[in-house]
Amino acid sequence: MDIFLAQLVNGLTIGSTYALVALGVVLIFSVLDVLSLAQGEIFLASAYIGFVWILGLTGNIPLAIVAVIVGSLVLGAVVERVAVRPALGGGHMGTLISTVGVGIVLTNLVLIFFGPYAKPVPNSWAATILPLGVITLRPIDIIAVVVLIVGFAGLSFMINRTRLGVAIRATAENPRVASTFGINVGRMRSLTFIVGSGFAGLAAVILVMKYGSITPVLGIEFTLKALIVAVIGGTGKIIGAVIAAFGLGIIEAMTTAYLGADMVVLVGYGLLLLFVILLPEGIFRQRVRRAG
Repeated sequence: MDIFLAQLVNGLTIGSTYALVALGVVLIFSVLDVLSLAQGEIFLASAYIGFVWILGLTGNIPLAIVAVIVGSLVLGAVVERVAVRPALGGGHMGTLISTVGVGIVLTNLVLIFFGPYAKPVPNSWAATILPLGVITLRPIDIIAVVVLIVGFAGLSFMINRTRLGVAIRATAENPRVASTFGINVGRMRSLTFIVGSGFAGLAAVILVMKYGSITPVLGIEFTLKALIVAVIGGTGKIIGAVIAAFGLGIIEAMTTAYLGADMVVLVGYGLLLLFVILLPEGIFRQRVRRAG
């Protein structure tokens, strides 16, 4: 039972990071009709910018965390402007290839500037053990879930309760009609991509603080995890992504504990294959209608 509860906590923490990256993927897909396969690499590059470069220069953890988040926002703006916007006219395949290309470029830039080996990051404050009955918590476990809840609530409020959210939803439903009502469709798309990338930055902070290290393989790993979560949860539903992310995180944690770490990849991609075959629209089916 102790192992089960410990892995449940671990799964919720990892699931929170999956959910944050997947929130960005789902948000971008819903508004831009673009499946961004660069989110994991934005996660990776922003983490290296903050926790390796800025932390190495200053030794200041709070400043490094700010640098990670700001870095993800800036990278999102650059990727949208340089790679996504020019490819929109090429349809789904054009944007898919473009975001994959961006991911490859970002990963190789990380390898060139920081090397192929894992980099340690001080995380003693985040990894302090907090005994709680039969389980142990760490501050980062609590922070991960709180950040996800606040991020999800904030995104939902913005989309559903603000004028900006109305403009974003109008852009998602029908860009042509939205533009006739004076909405700057290009700006809404850019803002959406930047916000989605910011969620990747938050996930990077949590994951690096949890494990105390960062490695170049995390980019492609989190891109694929976000894809699995988006497919299982339904690409048009934010709540579906959150539920699917927690489910995947818990399943992976339990698989590691009871079957071994070597089985985690098999289980994850097995779930993806099952949902693609049996429920291709995810557990929360929703189609976003667009008129161009």
